[in-house]
Amino acid sequence: MTNTGQINDWPSRIRATGLRSTRQRVATLESLESFPHVTADELLNQVRLTLPTITIQSIYTVVQSLVDVGLVRKLEFGSSAARFEIERPDNHHHVHCRRCGHIEDVPCQHGSAPCMTPANTHGMVIDVADVVYHGICTPCLENVDAAITSDSGVSA
Repeated sequence: MTNTGQINDWPSRIRATGLRSTRQRVATLESLESFPHVTADELLNQVRLTLPTITIQSIYTVVQSLVDVGLVRKLEFGSSAARFEIERPDNHHHVHCRRCGHIEDVPCQHGSAPCMTPANTHGMVIDVADVVYHGICTPCLENVDAAITSDSGVSA
């Protein structure tokens, strides 16, 4: 189901890309629809609820095929594990907690894509600008504050 409450016809959308619609691809997209920003290991655990015998290698193969045709977006934030989400035409960006890895979508501040224009395009036609805001989420900040208070002997 989409964020607007509509049900996605994943088999048709998969076939429209030229790929065969397989149970593994449909289950992967259904899982990503419910659980965006997951790692391959997290995705494996979700897909196994539907397909108990699927392997991590199958997840990597399926996800890469879906990335290649533009149904899935691969997110990479430094040295942490890549994460995946359904590719959407909404020009959104992400906030990322450096401490726990939590990721949330944020809308583009400037409207239409691309929302930032580089000073020099080096002859390329720019159609996407990826923006990631890095910081520390509220729960992680609260844990840090609690640890500092505990270490200093000050009661809250």
